[in-house]
Amino acid sequence: MTGNLWDIHPQIHILNNYITAESVVNAVLAVGGVAIGGDAKAECAEISAASDALVINTGTPSPSRLDVFLSSGKRANKLNIPIVLDPVGAGATDFRRNMLKTLLDEVHFSCIRGNASEIRALINILMISKKAVDGSNYTEQEFNGAHDLTRQEGDNLQDFTGVESKEQVISKKELFDLSKCTGAVIVVTGRNVMIADQVSDYFVELPGGSHMQKLFTGAGCMLSAVIGAFLGGEKKNGNGKRKSIEVEGSKEVKVSKGNQDTAYFAAIQTAVATYNAAARRAEIICQKEKRYGTMSFKNAFLDELSMTRLGSRKRLSLADTFLYAITNRECLQEGITLENAVEQAILGGATMVQLREKEVPTEEYIKTATSINAICRKYDIPLIINDSASVCKAVHASGVHLGLSDGSIKEARKSLGDDYIIGATAHNLEEAKRAFEQGADYLGVGAAFGSVTKMDASKVTALDMYKEITKTVPIPVVAIGGINYDNVHKLKGLGLSGIAVISGIFGALDIKENTMRLNKKAKEEILR
Repeated sequence: MTGNLWDIHPQIHILNNYITAESVVNAVLAVGGVAIGGDAKAECAEISAASDALVINTGTPSPSRLDVFLSSGKRANKLNIPIVLDPVGAGATDFRRNMLKTLLDEVHFSCIRGNASEIRALINILMISKKAVDGSNYTEQEFNGAHDLTRQEGDNLQDFTGVESKEQVISKKELFDLSKCTGAVIVVTGRNVMIADQVSDYFVELPGGSHMQKLFTGAGCMLSAVIGAFLGGEKKNGNGKRKSIEVEGSKEVKVSKGNQDTAYFAAIQTAVATYNAAARRAEIICQKEKRYGTMSFKNAFLDELSMTRLGSRKRLSLADTFLYAITNRECLQEGITLENAVEQAILGGATMVQLREKEVPTEEYIKTATSINAICRKYDIPLIINDSASVCKAVHASGVHLGLSDGSIKEARKSLGDDYIIGATAHNLEEAKRAFEQGADYLGVGAAFGSVTKMDASKVTALDMYKEITKTVPIPVVAIGGINYDNVHKLKGLGLSGIAVISGIFGALDIKENTMRLNKKAKEEILR
C-alpha cells in the first residue's frame, strides 16, 4: 500500500529518457514520492547522494549520459541507495548493448525492470543462455516452459522490436540466472508480471495491468519509477540494507551482489501490484463510462494511482465492486485453503473480497481476517468483513457488509468512523432507498438467480428491479445470488456497477482461471 509513502515522501532521483519524463514524474508524485531530475555530470552524483533511490532509464542514451549514469550509480552504491535500471531499447544497437554491459559491470542495481524483449536482450548481452550461471544445464522443460509472457509461433528470440515487447518465452530458470549474475531483483512486465530474486529464492507471478496502457508511451517507464519510489520508501524507513561495498582508491569493488533483503523484494512486489491494480481500475471506469480515448484512460490511470493516498471509503467506486468475491469455506474443493483461494481469486481478477465466516468465535474470526487482509493489502484490493463491525475495526479491513438483520448502519458508522466502507443488503427498491438514506456506501441486491449458499435467499421478482434501483439510488449497486459464467449476460443493461459471486468463484477447482473467465465475461456484459 502506498499510504506509507505519503507519510514519508521519499525523494527519487530520476535519470529518465527525454520522451516520457513528464509521465514518469507524475507517476512518482501520484504514489507519494518526490521526484528530482538533474542529469548534468557536474551535479548528478550529488543529487543521487541526497536522494532515497535512483532510477536509471536508458531510453535516450549517449556517451555523455553513460558518464552520468555511472557517476550517479557509483555514488548511490557507496551510500547504499537502491537503484532501479530500466533498460529501454536494450539490444537495439551496438552502443546500447555496450552501454548496458558497462553499467552492469560497474554498478550494482537493486532491481531491473523491462519488458520481455528487453530482458531477453540483457540475457544475451551477459551471455546467459541455456547454460546456467553455475554451469548446470537446463532441462527442456525448464528452458521451454513459458511463464506466460508468451511468444508467437515463428518468432525469433534474437529479434529486437524496439521499446514495444515482442511476445517471448522467458523461463523462471533464466530469470533466476539473470538475478544471480546481476544481484538484482528481476521484473518482467507483460500480460503477466514475473518477479524473481535468486539470492532469496523468491519468485512470484502477478496479473498485468490493462491492455489500454499500450495506448500511450511510457507505461513501463512509469512503473520503473514507481518501483524506485517504493524502494526509496523502504530505504528512508531504514528497512533496506545492501551488502557492503569496499572502495580501493577511486575504484569500487563489489564484495557481494546479493540483493538487499526481503524488505526490498516486498516493496517491489507491492509497487507492481499497486500500479497494475490502478491500471485495471482505470480500464473498468473508462469502459463503464464509455471513454475509450488515449488521454481519457491515461488521466483515469493517474487519478487511480494518486487516490491510493485516500482511505478506502473515499476510493470506493464501481472499479472495486465490479467483481466482488465473497468467501464460503463450504464451497472450496478439497485441499484448497481459504487463504490460497482468496489469493487465486485476486490473481484471476476479483476486485473486492468479502470475508464471510458464519458461526465462528470472534477470536477465530479476527485471526482469519488478519490473514486474509494481509493478502488483500498486498494486491491493493479492499477487504470487506461480513456482519461484524468489531472484527472489521480490529483488523483494519476496508469495511463491513451488513445484512438486514446484522445491525444498524448508523451504529456501524458511529463505531467505525468515516473512513470505513459500509455495504448493505437489499431485496427491493424500498430497502435500497432506506439503506442509502442510512448511509450505506454500496448495495448488494439479490438474490438475482436464487442462491446455492443461502437457501433462505428469495429470488428477486424481476431483473428489471435492478434498473429501478440503479436509477434511484446514487451509490454502487451489485447483483448477488446464483451468478455464474453462464447467466451473467442476463444482467446486461441494468445499470449495475458489478456482480458479487460466491460459489461461481470459490466452488471451482481452478479458482484463478475460473475468475479470469468470469471477469472477461462480466466486462463484455456489465460494462457495455
